[in-house]
Amino acid sequence: MDSSPSTASFLIRFRGSANSFLSQFEPLALLLAPFLTLLVARVFHSFLSVTVEKGLKASLIGFFMSSIKLFPGVKSYIDAEKQKVVDKLQSGSKSKRENSRTELPTTGLGVGVIEEMKHEKSKDVDWQGKCSGTVYIGGSESEGHFSLINEACSMFAHTNPLHLDVFQSVARFEAEVVAMTAALLGSKEKASGGQVCGNMTSGGTESILLAVKTSRDFMKMKKGITKPEMIIAESAHSAYDKAAQYFNIKLRRVPVNKEYQADVKAIRKHINRNTILIVGSAPGFPHGIIDPIEDLGKLAHSYGICLHVDLCLGGFVLPFARKLGYPIPSFDFTVMGVTSISVDVHKYGLAPKGTSIVLYRNHDIRKHQFVAVTEWSGGLYVSPTIAGSRPGGLIAGAWAAMMSLGQEGYMEHTRKIMEVSKMIQKGINEIPEFFIIGRPDMTIVAFGSAVLDIFEVNDIMSAKGWHLNALQRPNSLHICVTLQHVPFVDAFIQDLRDAVKTVKENPGPISGGLAPIYGAAGRMPDRGMVQELLVNYMDGTC
Repeated sequence: MDSSPSTASFLIRFRGSANSFLSQFEPLALLLAPFLTLLVARVFHSFLSVTVEKGLKASLIGFFMSSIKLFPGVKSYIDAEKQKVVDKLQSGSKSKRENSRTELPTTGLGVGVIEEMKHEKSKDVDWQGKCSGTVYIGGSESEGHFSLINEACSMFAHTNPLHLDVFQSVARFEAEVVAMTAALLGSKEKASGGQVCGNMTSGGTESILLAVKTSRDFMKMKKGITKPEMIIAESAHSAYDKAAQYFNIKLRRVPVNKEYQADVKAIRKHINRNTILIVGSAPGFPHGIIDPIEDLGKLAHSYGICLHVDLCLGGFVLPFARKLGYPIPSFDFTVMGVTSISVDVHKYGLAPKGTSIVLYRNHDIRKHQFVAVTEWSGGLYVSPTIAGSRPGGLIAGAWAAMMSLGQEGYMEHTRKIMEVSKMIQKGINEIPEFFIIGRPDMTIVAFGSAVLDIFEVNDIMSAKGWHLNALQRPNSLHICVTLQHVPFVDAFIQDLRDAVKTVKENPGPISGGLAPIYGAAGRMPDRGMVQELLVNYMDGTC
């Protein structure tokens, strides 16, 4: 039976009913309704996207803060209060820059500039044995290993590995530094696949940036992912946030487990069709705890995604600590699923500052790190890392450091700093007001307090010349043990005891201390405002 007449009849009745219903509205309202609906839909979609990314609580707080700033005088008041905090943070550095030069001298200083530099250097704080991390080489800067790498850097200060045909020695140094480091991290083992490769970079952040960028492009080629996402634990280094912003990657951050390790189950829940990368740290910067790399490797392998292991701190300690008998879990290219590793030579590798390495399981992955340009009028161009020109002197210094120490040298240094780390753990455990966070695997010891303001303790320690790292979630401090601390262990523990006594007897912030700012920042629900404070501080500092 032909249904065309009935269909036409239905359409005629529907049109009549629709026209009758719409006739009660103003024509202008009918014209604007679709646009207003689209606007509401877009606002709702934007709010939903922010909620998914930041969570409902953070989104509502952000919306509330944005709304109240619309009231007259509120925004200016908030801005004034923020500026007070920024001025407080900058109080030390601002005064030191007041007499800074802003123009070239009319007449150059000649060799006299060296005396000028010595004068400025004499104003630096006394860092020997007093800083968490910072300086990893032991002894005085004018002798021993310091002197050796300074001479190596000076010898090759004029070189640039961009010019491979000219500075062939530096090219060889870089290749050997990469190969020797890779060998420490499993490249010689059958499980690695035998194709581990990499490049030197300017530091751990660049190594991580390159690993993330390479993973993004590799996964785009492999799976066609155009809206990439990566998943990290909240203990993972902030360089991943930087990489996410630089390379337009959605970052999903998950809480750590009860042992302050990356939570594998939580990470699994966040994996979707756009996931390109998950991350493990060995150890994590905040608490010195190694993530379950083997479990993360199995997870990455099962989903066919990349796994980057951050060994910036542990790369030149864990291989030797394991040989010394410490219970170190697997962390390198012998773990199935690990696709890239970052490791700093300028930390426990005892090389000059500005030397790190990014490694890949094979060349098929690393090729996505490079930038090749074919249409430039300056000729054909290809570059392996973010920087084009690179300081050959630093590469030479890294090679000199590794060759001068050898495996026996690194083994002895590892023995010393691991022993000092255990001594510090023992000393902190004997202070009843403190508790150690998790079970440190290496040379970072983080500690907090349930009865004292830990940031007030930090202010007292700062007044005694110590430079510790302030942490959050939970509020705590850590010390990253280096060779500089070997002669100062007893002094550190005693100063900690004295600081606890002082805070107990005189609770409350000390004059000039930053405890109120750290504490307020940790409690402030509007993280966007905290971010603004940090940006304003940096803008006025550099």
